[in-house]
Amino acid sequence: MRFHKSVISVIVLFLAGIGSAELPRIGVVSFDTDDFAPDDIILEAVRGELIRSGRFEVADLDSVAYLDVSPDLLIDRLRTIASDENLDIFLALEIPAAEEYDRTVFRNDSLITYRSITVDVLGRFYSSTGTLIGTIRNTVSREEMLPFAPDRYRLALTCAEQLAARSILELFPLEVTFTASDSQIFNIPVGREQGISSGMIMAVVAASSGIPDEISDYESLRSRGLLQISDVGNAQSTARLLSGHLVNGGTVTAIEQSAPAILYMEYNLLSMKVEHGEGLEGTDSEWSSNIRLGVETGKWGLSFGGGLRAGGLEHSSSLGIDLLAGTRIPLFSPSLGLRLFGGGEVIFLMQDIRSDTLSSSSNAVCVAAIADASLEYLFSDNVGIQFGISGILGTAADSWTVQEYSGKVRDANPDEIYYTKMEYGPFSIHTGLIYMIF
Repeated sequence: MRFHKSVISVIVLFLAGIGSAELPRIGVVSFDTDDFAPDDIILEAVRGELIRSGRFEVADLDSVAYLDVSPDLLIDRLRTIASDENLDIFLALEIPAAEEYDRTVFRNDSLITYRSITVDVLGRFYSSTGTLIGTIRNTVSREEMLPFAPDRYRLALTCAEQLAARSILELFPLEVTFTASDSQIFNIPVGREQGISSGMIMAVVAASSGIPDEISDYESLRSRGLLQISDVGNAQSTARLLSGHLVNGGTVTAIEQSAPAILYMEYNLLSMKVEHGEGLEGTDSEWSSNIRLGVETGKWGLSFGGGLRAGGLEHSSSLGIDLLAGTRIPLFSPSLGLRLFGGGEVIFLMQDIRSDTLSSSSNAVCVAAIADASLEYLFSDNVGIQFGISGILGTAADSWTVQEYSGKVRDANPDEIYYTKMEYGPFSIHTGLIYMIF
């Protein structure tokens, strides 16, 4: 993405329109010199993205939206359209033909051919005077093994829609200045009419009109953080901090930002029920030690994510992949929160073999349903700790496969492995560090 100096004037125009409830009027035009894509469908989809943002009044330019002019006549053409249609901004889309290539790889004594297709869409933003404001590019690629008949037009449509969504946040973010409070929930003077929506994330920094007169005034400049819109009215909204600290009475500026994520690094203890192999003794209950790396969306409310867990028992190891969804509840915003999640996990189990006649370790797979409750505490803007407990209901791994030196794969005998049965549950505990990415 590239900005030009004139972007400042357009952002001022955009914010002025927001403040007066008169949205800037934008037109979407297309340069499709090789007639690769269905322009009318793509332009309609892009207009839909801009309309849903609530930031623009989107003009339907009909046939004049399809430009076929030389570069030296482009600016004059845009100025003419802006005058006729009363436009403030243009989004000009350039959609070149999709690029395809094949590659052949050697796999399992066979040659396999893969086909890749890439669609690249370029968007240029112009003012009503034809001044280039900025550019943004988006690329979508697909690759599959032949026979593969890619839908080139569908990829172009997806690529253009993604470009429109990115441009709203990267080129035209909402910005608002207000007086902060040190409460958990506070008001900001913009609402639905200005394009604010519930769940929106905004970065907050202290604003100052000049050098403070007194040393105590510097305290107001310590405000910073990340807030989330929790309730939206027509002209006013309420927000709650996700991270940071606001000084009561200080002037701050909030700018729209993409949603944060939380990275987890946990130590897990999982309860397990086991049955030992023939001739071995041991307890029926064990604790499996594990390390889990996970990432989840960091907003209050609906959240989702997943992780990768590795660990195991003596003579055994496991690798788990989980997907979770649920809600993050602020207990004391922004530092203390409660996470209630549920989901599932696929667990790949491996254990050593006791017989010298076998050539590989023994393997099994099981699945589990997970319900998790965790407390999170941020002791800085980004870093914190968490502690939680999970309920687990899973299948038992009681069928293990082994491989002989001859290459034959078969079920293991009870005297060839250390555990004939392994089952996770009914609960686990975990603790670790969290890091908020924004």
